[in-house]
Amino acid sequence: MAPRSLFRRAFDDVVVSLICGVGFLLLPILIPCSRARQWLFVRVLVLAGWLWRDSFEGARRDMMTALDDIESRDPQLRADGAVRVLEVGAGYGANFAMMRRKVKYWNVDPNTEFQSAFLDTLKKYPKVEMERWVPGYGEDMHQVPDDHFDVVLVTHLLCSVNCAEKVLQECRRVLVKGGRLVFMEHVAQPKGSLGRLLQSLLTPVWRIVCCGCCLNRDSGDIIRSAGFAEVHMKETHVEMPIILTRHVYGYAVA
Repeated sequence: MAPRSLFRRAFDDVVVSLICGVGFLLLPILIPCSRARQWLFVRVLVLAGWLWRDSFEGARRDMMTALDDIESRDPQLRADGAVRVLEVGAGYGANFAMMRRKVKYWNVDPNTEFQSAFLDTLKKYPKVEMERWVPGYGEDMHQVPDDHFDVVLVTHLLCSVNCAEKVLQECRRVLVKGGRLVFMEHVAQPKGSLGRLLQSLLTPVWRIVCCGCCLNRDSGDIIRSAGFAEVHMKETHVEMPIILTRHVYGYAVA
């Protein structure tokens, strides 16, 4: 292993330690105040994007090719070469850069702290037309109609929701038949490994700092068991701290 790689790994571990340390010190503020947790999470996510975005861009790019060959069930959109996409938990809009075709876009997100950065990112991508921002949670998308979307997009979401199974049930409900759930998630390390032990030890503090993120959640297994007609899933290990390195990505067909 090159010295630079060793240095970067040590640096990443220090960053994770600092995030957890700051979170621990702020627990008296964060535990009772959801707004404070949302505010801190936005800053942590921006920092993580700056440090590690390049690490999983290859997986993100590969994941987003699932949008390229799908035809919309809406005749007007199909004639225009467009698709209708719902993203659940878009954050500041990191996936827009990988959308290579016209998209009619909805976002469901409870964290309004992201909205300003999200809208700034959206302006850079004219192929993405914003139709609606729905303030809410993936477990209950009652404002979103049934059988309405060609694609539902979730990235780094299932780790942080209260009930991943319910989120996926809602995703199936709003997808058209044959529509795709496109996903990328960091997942738990194998049972019995040092990485899994570290994830389990850090999760209680990490959940508070990162708005519910469970480092030791087996999101890949949850997707496989969610009742989709087909699941196309790849596993990769990205250059991030050991608690975040294991990822799955791909798409599932409704």
